[in-house]
Amino acid sequence: MSLKDRYTLGRLPLAHKGMGEVWPARDTLLDRAVIVKFVSAAMLDVDLTRRFRREALLTARLDHPGVPAVHDLGEHAGLPYVVFQKVEGITLADLVAEQGPLPFQWVAAIGAQISSVLLAAGQMGLVHRDIKPSNVMLDTGGAVKVLDFGLAVVRDDDRYSRITETGQALGTVGYMAPEQIFGEPTDHRTDLYGLGATLFDLLTGRPPFDGVTTTTTLRHQLDDPPPRPARLRSNIPAELDDLVHALLSVDPRDRPPSAADVYTVLAPLSHDLPPIPGVLSDAAEAVRAYAAIVGQVPRQTPPTSRTAAGPAPLDVDVASRRAEQLHAAGEYRAAARQWRRLAEQQAEQHGDDDPRVFDLRLRIAGAHLALGEHSRALRQFQRLLEDRVRADGPEHPAVLHLRQEVARLSEEPLTPQPLTPRPPARRTPNADH
Repeated sequence: MSLKDRYTLGRLPLAHKGMGEVWPARDTLLDRAVIVKFVSAAMLDVDLTRRFRREALLTARLDHPGVPAVHDLGEHAGLPYVVFQKVEGITLADLVAEQGPLPFQWVAAIGAQISSVLLAAGQMGLVHRDIKPSNVMLDTGGAVKVLDFGLAVVRDDDRYSRITETGQALGTVGYMAPEQIFGEPTDHRTDLYGLGATLFDLLTGRPPFDGVTTTTTLRHQLDDPPPRPARLRSNIPAELDDLVHALLSVDPRDRPPSAADVYTVLAPLSHDLPPIPGVLSDAAEAVRAYAAIVGQVPRQTPPTSRTAAGPAPLDVDVASRRAEQLHAAGEYRAAARQWRRLAEQQAEQHGDDDPRVFDLRLRIAGAHLALGEHSRALRQFQRLLEDRVRADGPEHPAVLHLRQEVARLSEEPLTPQPLTPRPPARRTPNADH
């Protein structure tokens, strides 16, 4: 079959996916392989046609190397179709089915790339709402492509957000966030939940919630504590285990604040990638060389400088009281975020050795301990201990206090308790100002 006397379709469809059929095709005008996606004739109606076109428009607006390019949009015999860039690769679902659990370095590398796509989506207010292994491809050069924006919405844009989805599940059971299950508003943290479920799948070879029926799967999602992949696989780095655990939090407020925070954790783990036999090739070596240099291009604004679009400086006293109130109310994650912003602001203004920065970071560690994130809190206490020993010497009262905390946590790995940090002895006469 030929479309517009330009696109020649293959003999058989590649897949029936979501609301349509996916076909291999050839763009005879530009002599290149492409993918053509049709609305399924059996499901065709006005709402479905509008959703289909919306998917094409949203995907085209998201200009990112981690999203397949949209080449064309049209209609043939009453059926709308969209022409996409062809990706030579494999979906993450098929990759795990073939290879089993992936090396954690690759899981981190894939997750970091998905995070960068979600970061770009967030900048335009776009929420994908269906992040899962079958909607992400790994090409033969190791690059990730996020697919299928059929359920996506754009914040505050009536052209996209009010299109009905009658009879359609708004996501995939086991991967869609609890707020989707309840029909509540979604935002960028909804996609972070799907990312967490995807990372769990890649690390363990199984979904994070896998009941016998849909009902039991949903019950596990909503009622059980977020799972930890390290319980199924012992060699997972603690920071990766903590991240997946946090991403799968039922309450969106307990997930990491943004895709940038997720990227910050994953990127350092994405080194020394082992080969994946039968999947990766050297065909994209030129692209990798190009990307390596792009990754070194400096930002126009130094990381520590403030721009007009950046957050306004916090009033230290007001923000400190607010964080204390949140902590006292059991809102430990929100308290930790507030203290972290304060710590970054104080460090920028007065340096990392400022005593108040130390106090704030101590409180952050205590908040993570109260959340049950034992290994994360322990690592933070250990880093604080190293900083204090270097700055004050091994016999300083603050150092001794931290040694006690580290020893206690090391002996009691399964007994997290809220910690009220004891203010350390000060090194400067004006430390309280």
